[in-house]
Amino acid sequence: MSDDFSQFSLFDRPEDVVAEIGGAGWPSPESLPHNAGAHRVSKQLLRDLRGSEAPLLVVGYASLDRLVDFLAEAPRPGRHVRILFGAEPFPSRELSFPYRGGFPEEVRRYWARQGVSLRLCGAIVAVLERLAAGEIEARYIDGTRLHAKLYCTEAAVTLGSSNFTEGGLSRNLEANARFTPNERRFREGWQLAERYWSRARDYGDELKRLLEELLQFVDWREALVRASVELLEGEWADRYLRMQGYDGDLPLWPSQRQGIARALWLIRNVGSVLVSDATGSGKTRMGAHLVRAVMDRIWAHQRIRKGQPLLVCPPAVQDIWKDEARQCLLPLLTESHGQLSRGGADSGSTIQDQIRRAQVLAVDEAHNFLNSRSRRTRALLSNMADHTILFTATPINRSLQDLLRLVDMLGADNLDPDTLRRFERMLRRDSLDRSLSQEELALLREEIRRFTVRRTKAELNHMIDADPDAYRNARGERCRYPEHVSRLYALEEDDDDRRRASEIRSLTEQLHGMAYLHRPIQMPPVLRSEGWTEEKYLASRLTAARKLPAYVVMAALRSSRAALVEHVRGTDYASEEFALAEHLHKAATGNVLETLSNIAGQPPENQLGIDLPDWLTDPAEHRAACQSDQRIYERIEALAAGMSGGREERKARFLADCLSRDELVIAFDSRPITLAFMQRQLRAAGITQTLLATGSEARGRDEVNRRFRLGSTDRGIIALCSDSMAEGINLQQAGCMVHLDMPSVVRVAEQRVGRVDRMDSPHESIDVWWPKDAPEFALRADERFIERYETVDALLGANMPLPEGMVPARDRAVEAAEQMERIEASLNAEESWDGIEDAFSQVRRLVSGPRALVAPGEYEAFRSEERRVASRVCLVRSEKPWAFFCLAGLEDQAPNWLLFPQRGGKPVTDLSRVADSLREALETEPDTVGFDESTAGWLRHFVDRLPEAQRLMLPRKKQKALEEMERVMEVYRREASASQSQAGVDFCERLLNVLRRPDPDAPPDWDALAETWLDLIRPVWYRKLTRGRRRRPLLLRDLRSDLTGADRIPLDRVMAAFEGLGTLPALERRVQAAIVGVPA
Repeated sequence: MSDDFSQFSLFDRPEDVVAEIGGAGWPSPESLPHNAGAHRVSKQLLRDLRGSEAPLLVVGYASLDRLVDFLAEAPRPGRHVRILFGAEPFPSRELSFPYRGGFPEEVRRYWARQGVSLRLCGAIVAVLERLAAGEIEARYIDGTRLHAKLYCTEAAVTLGSSNFTEGGLSRNLEANARFTPNERRFREGWQLAERYWSRARDYGDELKRLLEELLQFVDWREALVRASVELLEGEWADRYLRMQGYDGDLPLWPSQRQGIARALWLIRNVGSVLVSDATGSGKTRMGAHLVRAVMDRIWAHQRIRKGQPLLVCPPAVQDIWKDEARQCLLPLLTESHGQLSRGGADSGSTIQDQIRRAQVLAVDEAHNFLNSRSRRTRALLSNMADHTILFTATPINRSLQDLLRLVDMLGADNLDPDTLRRFERMLRRDSLDRSLSQEELALLREEIRRFTVRRTKAELNHMIDADPDAYRNARGERCRYPEHVSRLYALEEDDDDRRRASEIRSLTEQLHGMAYLHRPIQMPPVLRSEGWTEEKYLASRLTAARKLPAYVVMAALRSSRAALVEHVRGTDYASEEFALAEHLHKAATGNVLETLSNIAGQPPENQLGIDLPDWLTDPAEHRAACQSDQRIYERIEALAAGMSGGREERKARFLADCLSRDELVIAFDSRPITLAFMQRQLRAAGITQTLLATGSEARGRDEVNRRFRLGSTDRGIIALCSDSMAEGINLQQAGCMVHLDMPSVVRVAEQRVGRVDRMDSPHESIDVWWPKDAPEFALRADERFIERYETVDALLGANMPLPEGMVPARDRAVEAAEQMERIEASLNAEESWDGIEDAFSQVRRLVSGPRALVAPGEYEAFRSEERRVASRVCLVRSEKPWAFFCLAGLEDQAPNWLLFPQRGGKPVTDLSRVADSLREALETEPDTVGFDESTAGWLRHFVDRLPEAQRLMLPRKKQKALEEMERVMEVYRREASASQSQAGVDFCERLLNVLRRPDPDAPPDWDALAETWLDLIRPVWYRKLTRGRRRRPLLLRDLRSDLTGADRIPLDRVMAAFEGLGTLPALERRVQAAIVGVPA
């Protein structure tokens, strides 16, 4: 261990250095005021000033806050104070390029950045009164920069280096001279000060305006609006987006800039982000600039390490991402989903190494990574990125279990400790298929909300309406989501087809569902915890086995006869039966008849404590039940074979009609075999320009993407697309979209229409056509309920019953118009249809919408205000004391909301909880109370508590990094003590003292401290990730034994890493708005 720790000076406090250098041999502080040992400039200088009836001070403007405190002291009749403000020796650029408003504007900008402490509330009020009364006079010299520091009183003249700041008066090493009346220099000092004063200009009015801008007492509505604008509008993030553009570059839309700011806020305060804006909102462009902004901060902090920012995206949009990255000068490494699937499992593969090294990991269409058993998902979870950025418009893609995987990808170390414990228990379950309780799902939703930026189409259109000229495409045309013209097209089924469909539905109700009862029958623990009995579970499970196959049969029939035959007999049989070999290229699926033959006579294992029906236990009875289901399926197939084919012919004719009106038409169906059948029908009718894109072949996908993208000049084409094409591609040159089968859920409809329903669509309106099935074919209400949250294949693979609330099987048919209107209303609603909210939603509702606490228009009026007050403070009457603070976003810090719920309560930093508490406190419209000694005491109490919140405002991962750092450094301290390395002990104790007892006036830069520790331990982290597969996430605490064992970090390396880390200004200077509840 190295012993050269004596040079280490982590966060040395200036006052400590000043105190240590005092002692004998220093001059008299009365003649040469200085800061050393016990001597302070302030002691003699303040004695002189307080005893003077007419002092004249020549000071730099950085001393304003300390001056205000001094000037507010008890007034004396007849006293007159003159202050001549000089400049500060700040960057020389201000000498060459002064502000247009001259000296007053320079001072205003400085204090707008610096902020003042709320402790000065009363002092500012007092100084404003004395300025108005003429007791204080202020001036400044224009045209040149005055750097002198002079303090003239009847008792003495002091001049030298000390500004009237805390540093100049107490903390810094200064040199000043003090002259008394019997000395010649006394008169000359006064003479110099008076000469400067005589050449100066009046500053009284500007000083009043400045003080009024720095801090005002307002009502709670104005304070709330100010806090909301600071958080929601994202002006603090503009510096990350100010990049030199070129002529022809398309500027970011305001919605994209706001989205980037909110995402940056979440990255800074939560750690990672899920961007889940409505489809078509310009996510790719916004995403590239977001990654660039995150990397800008990393570069600015000189924290760049090996490994570029990495984006994983669908292959269809890889070139688009590359182009957007190039436009914003981002060196982005892109890999496709498929590449990750092929190479991700190999721990030594290139792409796996890229993931582990990536400092920023971005994933487009992240819902494709929600299968924990897939190779690509396992590869993504093996990362140690500083930040993960996920993009998906549909976070719930297959089932509610997707929530668990999203939380996993966003980073388990970013979870609340209690949530993390429960999260790890969820991950340990053998199967996650519908095995989460409602309480667990609510917990996951709440966690995901913390990470989420999500604006609905309605919200984005409101933003566009507020400033339509700011939303233009590359051709200079205005952009807005096109209007949906949603209409039905009838399928004109004849009576015989309708009769056959009705008979098929009746037959499905006779199925046992044997093909879906071959797994062991076991009751999931989650149902036991919710109070289910085994009898209730079994009855519900058997009902599910009957209903789900019925749903699949009728959904296939609504698609086409070919789709139903494929389900019954398999792809190869159906392809030959309908002559589709030329058109259909897909893996074989279906063939429920073969499945039944394979399982017949092999009853499932009963893991319940009650008896199953004989047909699930007796091999003979089981075989008979399977054979019964087989006969029913054969009858269903025969009925389908006897149908006329009129439905498919009508769909083909309708597509041809659409093509005669629209130049490009897109049609979607969930079954690829139906699309192949439709292509055959269209080509037989002479429509040769049909493209089939099912996702199974890159050629078809790429051709549709190329010929339907924005700006395409191709015409007269019908694209037949499966739902695998309903994401990750932009086909907005088309103005017509046709559903060949009726979507049962909003998610599918949103993904389909999202290909053409985009903000940069060239169409003012788009046609969306929905099939009007005859009642015998139509979706039933219970079938619609099945896929409300879960895809059918997820349900079929589960050992779970259907959700409670399923209606009887013979429920009414859903009217096509009703289904169309319901889904369209969901797509255009103000709230998200799947219940996953934006992290800022609760804040937004405080100032807008039907439950807003402020009047309509107040927020917009304040948002456009040009000259703003730095701090707005409101005191309200309350039964118990509480306080809310909004901290300003600075150049390198995001704004923060925090709340002290009571006198001794722990600070709350979660946005949703703070917003809920504010609503509870303010919706009763409490009275504003005046500022007096009593209310000032409560304000000071909560301002004094602000340092408690500083570490809590970090992302939880960084909080945990600091906690782990403290544990590891304590071990290192004990080891240094045991080896008798005093220098090592001193170093560790100094670092531990910073962690345990930080200086409230100059706290460490906690964010930089945590990032430095994470960078230090990253090699150990990397080695740990490469050691085999893990079932649960690798947490920071898992590295503790390595860091205190074989992989310990040498102390000299730790010392070098922390050298030069700075401190932060006190939080009280960042307060933009405060509302304090004051008890009577």
